Amino acid sequence: MPSSPQIKSPVSGPGLLQVAVGLLFVVSGSLAAPDSKSDNVKALDRLHAELLLNYDASVQPQFEGAPSKVLLGLVVNYLDIDEMNGKLTVHCWLNIWWRDEERTWQPSKYDNITQISLGAGEVWTPQITLFNGDEGGLLADTQVLLRHDGLFRRTPPALYTAYCDLNMLNWPYDRQTCTLKIGSWGLRNIAADGNGSLARNDDQVQSPEWQIVDSRARFVAQDYYGYLEYTLTVERRSSMYTAVIYTPASCIVVLALAAFWLPPHMGGEKIMINGLLTIVIAAFLMYFAQLLPVLSDRTPLVVIFYSSTLLFLSLAMVLEVVVLYMATAKHKKRLPEALSKLLHGRAGTWLLLSQFSTSGQFRAEADENHYDTPYDAEEEEHPTSPLSLSAAEGPSFKDLQSDWALLATAVDRVCFGVFSLAFLILASYCSV
Repeated sequence: MPSSPQIKSPVSGPGLLQVAVGLLFVVSGSLAAPDSKSDNVKALDRLHAELLLNYDASVQPQFEGAPSKVLLGLVVNYLDIDEMNGKLTVHCWLNIWWRDEERTWQPSKYDNITQISLGAGEVWTPQITLFNGDEGGLLADTQVLLRHDGLFRRTPPALYTAYCDLNMLNWPYDRQTCTLKIGSWGLRNIAADGNGSLARNDDQVQSPEWQIVDSRARFVAQDYYGYLEYTLTVERRSSMYTAVIYTPASCIVVLALAAFWLPPHMGGEKIMINGLLTIVIAAFLMYFAQLLPVLSDRTPLVVIFYSSTLLFLSLAMVLEVVVLYMATAKHKKRLPEALSKLLHGRAGTWLLLSQFSTSGQFRAEADENHYDTPYDAEEEEHPTSPLSLSAAEGPSFKDLQSDWALLATAVDRVCFGVFSLAFLILASYCSV
């Protein structure tokens, strides 16, 4: 019978030993030449795991046996003020620092890694909020950098809208002082970063209307919480307001005073000029009502100037009606002798009435210029009443009207001086 085949062992004796040695050589060779990138990732993962081992993210870390102090800094990128609602809006970056003595390592043991990035939810972070604003502000969820010496740093962008007591008295050349009360509930050991002053980032977008002229910070401790009170003093850039508000105001004053130098019989033109100026001022006051808080307890001086000018123009219109009546009405009584001598004397010289000093000159100029008054055709029809004028010294009808026109001109000149002084006082009071 044929013998059955025998199964041969693939490796036996010394051959098995050789295979084992070869496998050991291959494994050792692969370990001797590792990929540097793969090794770096492994070191980072190992460091990450060791740092968060037995770590409670809800407990404030310790440093030198006490709760770690939090340093807070602010970098302002953009700010704006809502005058109607009394609010300051600040776009900024927060610089938040704190230490943890148990989160340290030696970089040489982890391929010289000196810092690591962690998620904000993985570690303890102070809950920073705004105490004097809308809903505590908006804080972005950013990464946290941890340095090998245990220093944590977080730099999130923030948007804060704080309430501010605005002083609009000197608008638009005003300075406003507003505060940002930034802190954390239940956190008392908080301090200002650096020298305690607020920083402004010149590389970011700047407000076209406001600029920071002063800033400071101080810590305020309460019973169970604390906060940093950042005080900002901002100044309005007012070059545009000068052209839009103050130049028209100067023109309104000049035109209002120039109307007093028109001849007294042109009272209609004077009233028309003052009426147009009144409409312009009313439009400016409506513009101010749309731009400024109406219920403010400190009315801006520029609004006081425009409203007072409106009152002056209304009074001037009443005076022009009186002047027009004196210059054009059919008078039958002569001026008092003392008043007539005053107008033809030194007072008339001061009021620049020399061109009307004599009635004969007034009549000659009227005849030369063919100036027809409403009394030319009626002079003979309405002779002077003998009850009011004596036969010996009663002047003609045109002489009588000339004296009243001279008085109307004098009233205009006196009003010009009084209103000029009133506008000067008003401008001095409302100047910023």
